[in-house]
Amino acid sequence: MRFRASLRAAAAIGAMAIAASLSPAAAHAAKPTPQPDPTGTYITSPMKRIGVDHKIAEANGYEVRLDSNGVEYAVKKGEFTTQNEVAGECGTSWVYFTAVDTRKHYSSIYTGYSIRPDWPGAVFTRWRVGVIDNYGASTKPWDDPSTPTRWWAKTHGFTSSGPGWAYADVLPGSIATLSNGTICYSHGPEASAYL
Repeated sequence: MRFRASLRAAAAIGAMAIAASLSPAAAHAAKPTPQPDPTGTYITSPMKRIGVDHKIAEANGYEVRLDSNGVEYAVKKGEFTTQNEVAGECGTSWVYFTAVDTRKHYSSIYTGYSIRPDWPGAVFTRWRVGVIDNYGASTKPWDDPSTPTRWWAKTHGFTSSGPGWAYADVLPGSIATLSNGTICYSHGPEASAYL
């Protein structure tokens, strides 16, 4: 009898925990952070501001100025800025490459970025991940318009033609365009896995 009561209590606690984790409030409370794969290697890299998309800046009430290094930045129209230099790093980008089934040479690519919390969110993402193995090369593309977001992540499967090491990297030209028009450029994180 005592065992059944303990089992019912444990089941009730487990059900409450699952229900709490599935609630809409819990789902939007915090974004998951990328978790490294202990069996693969990976590198995260900064995202740098490289300019401004003038049309997006104008459409969202921003004007474009030049900082002391000659790089464009956006500020709200009429805003007074005392400093003529803007921090260069707008966030962090990553790619993880995880071997899922080595007998079938199948892996999962997990890539994305996070924008600094004091910067506006991204409204468009153009992202490319290149994969190279002993059997060839391919590119996994994403072109995503979105509501302003400071956190973006995507996954894509990859199957190699045979065993061996495979390498994934965020390709040059992968960008996030923020709602103020700022273009954030990924500095190409990379990862590898044995398939």
